[in-house]
Amino acid sequence: MSRVGGQLATAVRHAPDRLHIFYIDADGVLRCAAQNGSGWARVGLPQADGLPFGTDLHPAGALTTAYQSRGSQLDVFAVDRDGMLRIYLTPGERAWQADVVPEAIGIPPGACLATGYQSGGTVLDVFVAGRTGEPLVFQGTDDGRWRGHRIVLDTPLPHGANMVTGYQNGGAQLSVFAIDREGELQAVTETADGEWQVESPTARLAQSFELPPGAPLATGYPGGEGGLTVFTVDANGRLRAFRRERFGWDAQILPGGGLHSPGALATGYQNGGQQLLVFVVDADGRLRQYAHERDGGWSVGIVPNGVGLPPGAALATGYRARANLLDVFVLAEFAAPPIYYTVQDGGWTGPYRI
Repeated sequence: MSRVGGQLATAVRHAPDRLHIFYIDADGVLRCAAQNGSGWARVGLPQADGLPFGTDLHPAGALTTAYQSRGSQLDVFAVDRDGMLRIYLTPGERAWQADVVPEAIGIPPGACLATGYQSGGTVLDVFVAGRTGEPLVFQGTDDGRWRGHRIVLDTPLPHGANMVTGYQNGGAQLSVFAIDREGELQAVTETADGEWQVESPTARLAQSFELPPGAPLATGYPGGEGGLTVFTVDANGRLRAFRRERFGWDAQILPGGGLHSPGALATGYQNGGQQLLVFVVDADGRLRQYAHERDGGWSVGIVPNGVGLPPGAALATGYRARANLLDVFVLAEFAAPPIYYTVQDGGWTGPYRI
């Protein structure tokens, strides 16, 4: 299974507020660039053990970002070639540091990761699929301590499966999603007593679905505050949406076929956070934009100049600090930094190169 879903990550590092883009280059080195006015500046990161994220036997890897210390510390997570969960962190205004999550070892090298928060945002969870196909969760608190848990599934996940998080019940309940080895969408949701409840949204629906095991997913909230929706590209190249309704899950096929499967996805918002957008590079190498409209339907179009891209390429979205600018990043060449497109007031510009 390709790790294409998680080879890019973005976050705003505070003090000062600047959007950062992270990616793993062709040599397996974690790279970073930060918003610098109208351009970008390269940021040096500590590199423990030389080139930790890529070898001839393992994929270059995936990564994700999150915050600790009540938002003042930005963390970047990635699984190295030895199967250890590494952290790159910035405590306060200090320089970047590198560390590992204790006991987070034996993970498939290059495995995809997802992050989310419990207990009012004070407990950070990092999710990854272990070697036996069970979701592993490593919980970190603001005192710097970590503890690990294993979640049992009836059907295991593929090694290094893509995972994504979202929030149910008005944003109060954390859930993590992945597609298991039989092509069923699995949802693992926190409970009030700190345990995990497992359900399969697709198994409860009357329709049949052909979902690629371990494929990339994305989450979003139509209407800005609508029900949690999980997106993925099915085996037939159609964009599927699974939405949490009041009494269960519903499924929808978005307009337009011809997507690359499996393919990476990214979600973002415009119009003051009210309009959900979904991005994916189709089988013809075009950057598609799916927009949720006020009538509840979806429109689909091509981002201007978003052509000639690798089908299903890795994507990420980010927002410029103190500006109403949404950037969509695309890993167009594995040996080069990502390119990006910018939208403001409904108009697209780009591509730009970092």
